Amino acid sequence: MSYLLLIGDPGVGKLRLLREIAEDFENVLWVSTVFSAERVREIIGKKPWVLDAFSWGMKKAGEKELVIANPMNLNEISLAVSKILQEIGKNYFLVFHSISGLAVYQPLSKVINLLRALFMKIENDNAKAVFTLTSGAQERQFEIGAMIFFPNVVELHEREIRVVKSFNPDIESGEEYSVNRAKEVLMRLLRI
Repeated sequence: MSYLLLIGDPGVGKLRLLREIAEDFENVLWVSTVFSAERVREIIGKKPWVLDAFSWGMKKAGEKELVIANPMNLNEISLAVSKILQEIGKNYFLVFHSISGLAVYQPLSKVINLLRALFMKIENDNAKAVFTLTSGAQERQFEIGAMIFFPNVVELHEREIRVVKSFNPDIESGEEYSVNRAKEVLMRLLRI
């Protein structure tokens, strides 16, 4: 499967790891529900497309940016992702940072509907994607419910990563790796 869920506490290194992976792709869409497009650019640079689902349309979009007027409207997010991906083409890497930003406004069932639509698009386009979830930012039941829908789930900790769930026969669920190998493990799970 070409997408995975990356879970970790705030500040553990999810953004750093995603930035490293994104550097290996020509076409990147970074969807942010927790930072403005401007803040994303400060963190990851100018290269990728950025979909700002955080600022509530209160900011003017820059080059290769789209700002969602109402981040509570999951249909608007879905349509904006489709619009950008139509321009990008099929060979892309999607970063969705973070599902936790959606959990503030929406129940799990609605978030899952959005995710399933995105999963189908990713699979049809033969693309790759990483979705993040911040540990403890939402009810534990929401976290567990979200994990069910991902073929690959990885927990990132300060010193190691743990594969919670793996669809890749070369990587077993429950395996732990040094954090130095995090990018390698995620790339293998994404079959890159």
